[in-house]
Amino acid sequence: MENKRTIIIWLSVTIIVMFALPFAVAGLASECSGMALCMMLFFIVNPIYSAILGYRCGKDIKKMWNLPLVSALAFLAGTWIFFDIHELWFIVYATVYLAIGWTAMAISKHINSSNKG
Repeated sequence: MENKRTIIIWLSVTIIVMFALPFAVAGLASECSGMALCMMLFFIVNPIYSAILGYRCGKDIKKMWNLPLVSALAFLAGTWIFFDIHELWFIVYATVYLAIGWTAMAISKHINSSNKG
């Protein structure tokens, strides 16, 4: 039961960070600071969140391995819907976020397995 609750919490946070934040930034994009917010979102917030999510997923990799993938897909959906630009570079960003998440997950799994032994 605890595991399902953890997955639901991380899914909710993922939807907020990767899907709702682009909506908020898209609303501000017409202003001068909108581009700065986009850059902060794409180059700081999303990669850090992907690493944190991946690290957490590495603690229970059998049940949470797909959350970095869901996170990357939520980012892609959020940017394509809210920015109304079907730019192919967003696929590159999503792929990088997925790679960051899965790399952090592998590192976390390795750290947790070496601590047990």
